[in-house]
Amino acid sequence: MNSFLNGIKRIHLVGIGGVGMTGLAFLLRDRGFNVSGSDIKEGYNTELLKKESFQVSIGHRGSNIVGADLVCYSSAVKDDNIELKEAKKKNIKVLKRAELLASLSYGARNIVISGSHGKTTTSAFCAFVLTKLNYRPSVFIGAVALNFGKCSWSGKDLFVFEADESDGSFLAFKPWVLIVTNIDHEHLDFYGDFNNLCNSFKNLADRASSVTIGCGDDRNVRDILEDRDSISYGLNKGNHIKAENLRFYKDYTLFDLFIEEKKFRDVKISLLGRHNVSNALAVISLCVYLKVDPDKFLPLLCKFKSTRRRFQFKGESNGITFVDDYAHHPSEIEATLNAARQLSFKRIVVIFQPHRYSRVKLLYKEFAGCFNQCDYLVITDIYSAGESPIEGIDGSFLCREVKKKFIGGIAYIPKEKIVYDVPGILRDGDLVMGLGAGDINVIMQDVISQIRDKESIKV
Repeated sequence: MNSFLNGIKRIHLVGIGGVGMTGLAFLLRDRGFNVSGSDIKEGYNTELLKKESFQVSIGHRGSNIVGADLVCYSSAVKDDNIELKEAKKKNIKVLKRAELLASLSYGARNIVISGSHGKTTTSAFCAFVLTKLNYRPSVFIGAVALNFGKCSWSGKDLFVFEADESDGSFLAFKPWVLIVTNIDHEHLDFYGDFNNLCNSFKNLADRASSVTIGCGDDRNVRDILEDRDSISYGLNKGNHIKAENLRFYKDYTLFDLFIEEKKFRDVKISLLGRHNVSNALAVISLCVYLKVDPDKFLPLLCKFKSTRRRFQFKGESNGITFVDDYAHHPSEIEATLNAARQLSFKRIVVIFQPHRYSRVKLLYKEFAGCFNQCDYLVITDIYSAGESPIEGIDGSFLCREVKKKFIGGIAYIPKEKIVYDVPGILRDGDLVMGLGAGDINVIMQDVISQIRDKESIKV
């Protein structure tokens, strides 16, 4: 732990209800700090924190930071936040979340998982396998790991954490091992253009002290792996670690694994989709680098249960199955729907909540082509994530754009009407998927309750 944290007793987290800040709160308390926080509104995480006896204030006020020795804020919090202004006025040290996390990881062998997509699952997967191998790592993940029921905890020596590239602050980290899952057109509102984004990942790789592990199927990642100590993984030829002969079943996937030229048949993971095979290969590559015997780590892979809100089955009612997934970028949506199509449902019905006005403005053409594997699509209002609205950019706009290419049934339904209108669309044998990084999971739970209420009335 960085020495400048010596003498720090109370740390206040602005935006504590975000999943990353919630995880940070638990990690800080594990390290012996007194933690308080605030958020603009109540939510699942603020309620969880209160139940765990954290001091949580709803609403931002200057008085919330009284007694704090350090104030930390997430990327969703704007610079004009009253608590940040009050902290600076009182000369209280202010850090971004990544900067504080980097300070907590100082001196550890840091295994940093980065990338546009798949880093949460890969981080949790790494944490699970390393824990089962008795490494006892410290862990920080952007979602609840279902095997553990939490998203962060303190351990020894190794520190596994997910690195958020959205605001460039991941360059505060000093990886021992860096994993790069992929690089896609994300967060260009911050970076300006794609080259700047790629260069930021290259700069992070420059900070890795031992090895960079990356998906060689991604051309941009492959460029980073060249001319440095690296391990490439993927589904294509030329990778050090690769998978072939992928077979998808209802609740697991099998593939043949090649570690260099040595073949391991019928490796099993309890995850669906090609993208999750790629995530598993990242974990395998880490184990290979750590010189763990494959006979020890391969049997563990099928025991990993993924994370909350990643193809998470939420229940079944009246012959309708419900799944919650965090996919909110066109590439993520396409990968998730391709995985869903491997299942034997009569129809795939998607309820999509777009995330951020800026993302919809930048990527609406890509959104228009990513829903082809679903049969019926509902688009609802954009989850702002703290952004101000952009004129002309809303859920109905995106619905019109997607409709130009989409051949299935499609409708725009305002958020407040979903619970009333969606049940009438659904049929026996449907797989209903709530997709998005906002509060679509809460909306979906209301839909499930509505279906179950109707079912009980029939009985």
